[in-house]
Amino acid sequence: MVLFIFIGRPSDVGQSRFFKDQTYHFQTLRALSDEPYGGSDTGEVLETVKHIRSGDTQGWYEAWSTTAERTLALAERTQDTQSRGGAFLRAHTYFRTAEFLLPPSDPKRSIATQKNLSAFYNGLAALGVRYEHMEAPYGNGYRLPMNYYPAEAQNRKKTLLVFHGGYDSTLEELYFALVKDAHDHVYDVLTFSGPGQGLVLTQQKLPFTYEWEKPTSAVMDTFLAHHERPRKIVLIGMSMGGYLAPRAAAFDNRFDGVVAYDVFFDMGASAKRFVPTVIFWMRNHGMTELVDTLITNRSLA
Repeated sequence: MVLFIFIGRPSDVGQSRFFKDQTYHFQTLRALSDEPYGGSDTGEVLETVKHIRSGDTQGWYEAWSTTAERTLALAERTQDTQSRGGAFLRAHTYFRTAEFLLPPSDPKRSIATQKNLSAFYNGLAALGVRYEHMEAPYGNGYRLPMNYYPAEAQNRKKTLLVFHGGYDSTLEELYFALVKDAHDHVYDVLTFSGPGQGLVLTQQKLPFTYEWEKPTSAVMDTFLAHHERPRKIVLIGMSMGGYLAPRAAAFDNRFDGVVAYDVFFDMGASAKRFVPTVIFWMRNHGMTELVDTLITNRSLA
């Protein structure tokens, strides 16, 4: 007879982490989270991360780029429209993931960005996903990109879902986070990027604003100027959008509801968990330029 005795928690409990480094682990989960809606494939993700050593940003880029290029080549030679579109969308996710950890000055970032954008919209075209791209005028010559995804007219719900992300979201990845599932439930969805997000930051150099009601209002003004007003409008904010969306809704009575996930109330309190206390002391004593220099030079890493 074989007797198994476990003392405490058994060690064989399946995969708990992909990387000890939280950033690398989380970004792997981020790619996997798009899988249910066609934005990634579990096997492709697992094959990619086994070639990555945590802390190696260039290795991260190379591994994900290799997977992205392979998936893009698959899309381009595939005749079946569903398989072709799915491969394009997965390639989009892998190109976006590849550039994520690169320094802002790395020229490979802009190349990966263009490839992920091209793959995404080629994927929508192959799958026949209807969308309308718009831009909302904002501030002194800025433009906020928007994608409107109308549901099929038959059985369409009367509520418009307006959806934005948070700290490092992109306009296109919002499709996998909500749009695809909302379409399956016959909802119209309007997505947008605001200041500090996606191409608004990287191409227009427009940083974040806590006054999120201003870009949100600009987006709604533009949309309603060209579309019939829905019976109800619900604003949804994801990640840091869980802070931004409730504030925007509080200042705009056109919203009938607001959804926030994740919810938090104080960005400073969240940052204090990871930033040395001395940095806040320096900032509170007027040393903001020094703090900016330290961050820029990665002296706090």
